[in-house]
Amino acid sequence: MLLVFTRILTDAQGKNTVLRHELIPARPGVSRFVILGCFMPSLKASIFGGVVAAIAISSSAWATPIETFSGSASFSDTSPLANNLIYFTGSFANSPFSFAGGVGSTYTNLLTVTGLDLNLINWTDSDQVAINVAFTAPNAAGATIGGTGTLIDVFKFRGFYWQDTGTITWNGPAIVDFADGSELSLLMDNITLNGINGIATGSGNLTMTVQKVAEVPEPLTLSLFGMGAAGLFAARRRKKAVQA
Repeated sequence: MLLVFTRILTDAQGKNTVLRHELIPARPGVSRFVILGCFMPSLKASIFGGVVAAIAISSSAWATPIETFSGSASFSDTSPLANNLIYFTGSFANSPFSFAGGVGSTYTNLLTVTGLDLNLINWTDSDQVAINVAFTAPNAAGATIGGTGTLIDVFKFRGFYWQDTGTITWNGPAIVDFADGSELSLLMDNITLNGINGIATGSGNLTMTVQKVAEVPEPLTLSLFGMGAAGLFAARRRKKAVQA
């Protein structure tokens, strides 16, 4: 992106003679426009300068928005243990968590799950499971993604042990809308479980993707807007004084 830099030069008699426009490259992290403040001896030039400032500010009044998201994530088996003598436990690598990003940016949090099968027979059993995400920033909000966990036991005569395999499949994605206008989508990977003798483990990522971010004006933008407005006000007062 290029920035338009306007410079007003005056001659020896104090009259505005040249409006010089320069193109300069924009740099990442720097405001997208530059306003050069100066006192102009000509009333018309003062009015022109104020209008240019107002137009420049209105066309670039918003910074590239970045939002910070913070909260905690947890896993739970929502079926009672007495249901079929299997149970799932799990934990996230980062809880609490915090990340910052703009639209399109992603954050992943690894979930590790262990399946316990106390019913060691050649059978397939399942439980209902869920992950719960509670946000504290940018606003208090929450989301739940449900799923189904399955374990299969197969007895291996060669080696004389039980082989345990299973999966956890998830619903989703879930959408979280925040009060400030930001939005996240949450998607959980399906998990494959493997183990022996009634214990199987596996892992997958919870991916959070920024869909929307509330736009907030830069402090520099607000100050420049005030300067432009002050210039217009001063030009108007000067015009009235000349007419009087």
